[in-house]
Amino acid sequence: MIKIIRATPNPLTLMGIVASTCWNSTPSPQIGINCIESGHGRVLEYPDVIVEIDGYSARMIRELYTKIVGVTRLQASTRYIQYGEFEYYIPESVKNNNKALDIYENLMQHISTAYLQLEELGIPKQDTANVLPLAMHSKVVLKINARGIIEMALTRLCNRALKEYRDFMIELINVIGNIDGEWKKIVSYAKPKCEVYGYCNEKNSCKGDDN
Repeated sequence: MIKIIRATPNPLTLMGIVASTCWNSTPSPQIGINCIESGHGRVLEYPDVIVEIDGYSARMIRELYTKIVGVTRLQASTRYIQYGEFEYYIPESVKNNNKALDIYENLMQHISTAYLQLEELGIPKQDTANVLPLAMHSKVVLKINARGIIEMALTRLCNRALKEYRDFMIELINVIGNIDGEWKKIVSYAKPKCEVYGYCNEKNSCKGDDN
């Protein structure tokens, strides 16, 4: 559901090159690693990836849009694309309850039918789109730099984050880590803040709760 469109090749090597300018030293990937471990995040802003995201809900995408630094994105339009039949996200709590699942799926079918009926009446797509649910899958092209990935992981891998967002972050880290060894090393630093700091600084700690 996440596909790499383009990625900076040899990102640690690039980080070593740009960082070595500060000290007039010989560039190396190790300099890039040293910068990460020393908290010099600006160097992480040089390498980036562009990914296509599909199969996640509009609700999760809306949460994704709260991440501003190091991110650029384009999303599939509800003004121009016909969404009479759409795929949608089903939470685990609903999947595990047959009665709830019936209600949920019937509601989605009702929305789909209403959308098509409005369209048959000549209502423009940009107006019929108002009935579409947050659970509907949406497609996004996301550009994010290495710093953005690591900083996003601090809160979005937290046990208190939206589960679908946690699933997205895990997939994103795995996909990026498979690009090459240098990207794999970089995303190894993408962890929830409790693992980074050694404690939770949230007012309401998760204490192992799963939302």
